[in-house]
Amino acid sequence: MIRLEVRRVIVFTTNFAAMRDFYRDVLGLELAEEEDGWADFDAGPIRLAIHAGRGGGSGEAGAHKITFFAADVEAVRAELIARGVKMGKVSRFDETAFCDGHDPDGNRFQISNRG
Repeated sequence: MIRLEVRRVIVFTTNFAAMRDFYRDVLGLELAEEEDGWADFDAGPIRLAIHAGRGGGSGEAGAHKITFFAADVEAVRAELIARGVKMGKVSRFDETAFCDGHDPDGNRFQISNRG
């Protein structure tokens, strides 16, 4: 049985610096991590991430993505595919594994082992 937890909401933007500054300086969220085009904020029980990239549109590169934590991304991906969910391939960046899927309306979501 899969048990997923929302750990992160990713907001895509073409105006990265302004978005990062807004969430950090105006709303006062603590910047937990920043890399090129990526800002991860401590927003209580979840993280809010700002990611440089194009926004808008459903499915392909929407303006947001809900990320669910899964310790074993490959196993959860296989289970979701067995349930009829359209899932992409598992990608890796150092220790982080992640995989995107789409809900019935074409909205992207992600499963990731990134805490």
